[in-house]
Amino acid sequence: MFFMYCTKGKEMKRKTKVKLARFRRAALDLAKRLSVIAIGASLIAVSFNAFVIPYGLLSGGVSGLALLGKYVFDFPVYLGILLLNIPIFLWGLKELDKRFMIYSAVGTIVLIVMLPLSKPFVPVPELDLFLACIFSGIGNGMGLGIVFRYGASTGGSDIASMIMKKKKNISIGATMFYFNAAVLVPSLYFFDLKIAMYTAISMWVGGKVLDTVIDGFNRHKSVMIVSDKSSEIAERIMRELNRGVTYLEGQGAFSGNAKLVINCVVSHYEIAKLNEIVQSTDKKAFIFVTETVEVMGKGFTW
Repeated sequence: MFFMYCTKGKEMKRKTKVKLARFRRAALDLAKRLSVIAIGASLIAVSFNAFVIPYGLLSGGVSGLALLGKYVFDFPVYLGILLLNIPIFLWGLKELDKRFMIYSAVGTIVLIVMLPLSKPFVPVPELDLFLACIFSGIGNGMGLGIVFRYGASTGGSDIASMIMKKKKNISIGATMFYFNAAVLVPSLYFFDLKIAMYTAISMWVGGKVLDTVIDGFNRHKSVMIVSDKSSEIAERIMRELNRGVTYLEGQGAFSGNAKLVINCVVSHYEIAKLNEIVQSTDKKAFIFVTETVEVMGKGFTW
């Protein structure tokens, strides 16, 4: 009985340690996620104070409407973002994942707080309007990309777009376009056409930067190779490129012959060497290459 009691006691201690370890990991992951979301939102605020507001540029969605309120009625941008986001967040809480909405609330609150807080400390560089719109797009795109990459948003049109995708099956890109148009078209009444055009350039640059941040910089190529000499090609890929290879079973539709199809992933810089390996081994080999957005695993991320 004493032995059984000791054994149960040790098992309980072990389970407690496991639970504590899991809790610590979850807490650290959450702290990391919220910290990065806050950094992304702060970067957007700095971009607004350095490049957007001083040069009279606009932005898309809710932020753009808040900027219109600033320029036309001298209404504080951060208050405009706050007031416009309240009904959108209430709508989002009914329709979208609660965890996403909590993370998005963090991103939005940080943006609202950092806009007035960072303003006295952000220097405004002397730039022409074109450079201002380029760098505003870069700053906003990087900030939004960081926030999106960690499963959040800064509220506004991002949340509305996701809801419309869910309820009406309208693409997120299409909804974002409509929101941006809703800002740019009225701006033509209050501002020169030049401002709207520079804002459009800023939005385009921001979109490209956002995609780059979300997709990552580690673009690779996924390669499929159909050959009668699959084993020889695979052996050379593993030896000369030090890349893993997977065989897929295939069958020629015309010949009916069984084939081993090679599947592998290589970096952008290795694709030329891979083509050389295949062509020098089997000139009749069929190859097709596709772009991969992100690769994780041994040889790529660890």
